[in-house]
Amino acid sequence: MERRTRRSTRINEALNHFLKALCLKRGLEAAALTTEDGLLISGEGHGDLEEIGALGAMTHVPPRIGSRTLHVARFDVNDVPLCLTTLGAPVRDDAAIGSLMRILAV
Repeated sequence: MERRTRRSTRINEALNHFLKALCLKRGLEAAALTTEDGLLISGEGHGDLEEIGALGAMTHVPPRIGSRTLHVARFDVNDVPLCLTTLGAPVRDDAAIGSLMRILAV
């Protein structure tokens, strides 16, 4: 049974749909997908997504925005290191990261 209600063959659109659904299902304030250098690929949620993504990518200790902790999951797609930075809760499970990897694997 197909669980997704919105899908796209365009990578940017598929990432936007996925990150929006991830934020809704997990109660996240924001999610930002970046390169290891902090360049925003896609994001969803409240706040400055470029800042959230850059902070997550460029630090190896849990970064903070005000009193809130950012959660960072690092993974590779086709030997390209990427970071998923979330605000609200960590997302490190195989299902979520695996979905991102499938969308990005071209």
